[in-house]
Amino acid sequence: MSNYQEILDTYPDTTFVFGSGAWEQLELLLRDLGARKVAVFTGRNSADKTGAWSHLLKALDLLDLKIVRYKDIEAEPCIETIGRMTEFLLKEKPDEVIALGGGSPMDAAKAAYLEYQTGGNVNDFFGVNQYTKKHRGEKLKKVICLPMTSGTGSEATPYSNIVDKKLKVKKLIVEPQIIPEYSFVIPELAASMPATVTRATGCDALAHSLEGFLNIRQDHNHPKANEWAFESIRLIKEFLPRAIKDGSDLEARAAVSAAATLGGMVIRFKSTGLPHLCSFSWFGRIEHGLAVTLLLPSCWDYYITSDGVRERTMQLKDIFPGDSPEEIVASYRAFLEQCGVPKGLKHFADITPELLELTAESAGQNKMKLELAPKPVPLKQSKEILLDILTRAYNE
Repeated sequence: MSNYQEILDTYPDTTFVFGSGAWEQLELLLRDLGARKVAVFTGRNSADKTGAWSHLLKALDLLDLKIVRYKDIEAEPCIETIGRMTEFLLKEKPDEVIALGGGSPMDAAKAAYLEYQTGGNVNDFFGVNQYTKKHRGEKLKKVICLPMTSGTGSEATPYSNIVDKKLKVKKLIVEPQIIPEYSFVIPELAASMPATVTRATGCDALAHSLEGFLNIRQDHNHPKANEWAFESIRLIKEFLPRAIKDGSDLEARAAVSAAATLGGMVIRFKSTGLPHLCSFSWFGRIEHGLAVTLLLPSCWDYYITSDGVRERTMQLKDIFPGDSPEEIVASYRAFLEQCGVPKGLKHFADITPELLELTAESAGQNKMKLELAPKPVPLKQSKEILLDILTRAYNE
């Protein structure tokens, strides 16, 4: 198994511990922190089914530590769930908080811990730096993350996606005070993921890294972000098909786990683009990772009408072979087919032409995201451009 620790160590915001030895390092961290009571947030079933929960208990067995658990976190956590999690924290008053699971438990734990520590309401924090703007210089405690899937990169990001059931949309918290200070990436935790989950989460990680890599207008945000993105893309191209085929292939699992964390590192500094913008309200209709990865080719076709993005695309020719940007995009499409991703959004019954029309209208109202795209979308033409992109992704 390759050692990915060196490249993960170049990230400024989170200390990553990679590999099976992370269990011992987690115990040492909690010992050093002097924790006497730890709250652990998990999904409803996965941590038990995979054995991750028993692994955690065994790793912390020698500590004089009380462990309390909250596990009623759904796949797409909503505002009401965050409220119940905060009530749990208010009751238990833990010294530290751990999130053990995929993106949903990690995102939910980040939001609940923010709400708990500030005494605010989660609705106060949707948007960009809502807490930091009003409390400059203040520092909050962070969730300790143990990812069990390889996709969202939440173990590295300032992001928390939460569903507003009343409005039927996902809302995003962007807050540097929720970036995990410590994350323990143990590839074995993902080894029991079924092929469908491996595919969808791996596609999410690939989209993060590709969208960030193509975003030439944010190259100045961190000098190593493109290096992280390139390595993530390379690892996914080489190892995701193996991880899908054989979940117990630990070399492939380690590579995809590292790639997913690298993808999180990338989107910390370089914004995702039109695929994430357009799919934001599709939760419950299609797996997020499949949505963004299927939208990317038609978005990419739009991007490469920019000379700068054409040049950046050609840097991927050793990963996705091609002598032109168009051929590289075609190679990417072929890779998705190799991974068993259905061709075209039309294969998903809940993605309809009517939904695409609504999506183009609503996404076109997000002026900031339109401006941040690798090739900006003019606001006045946004519905027309986005609907064309969505229609082509549908009919692929």
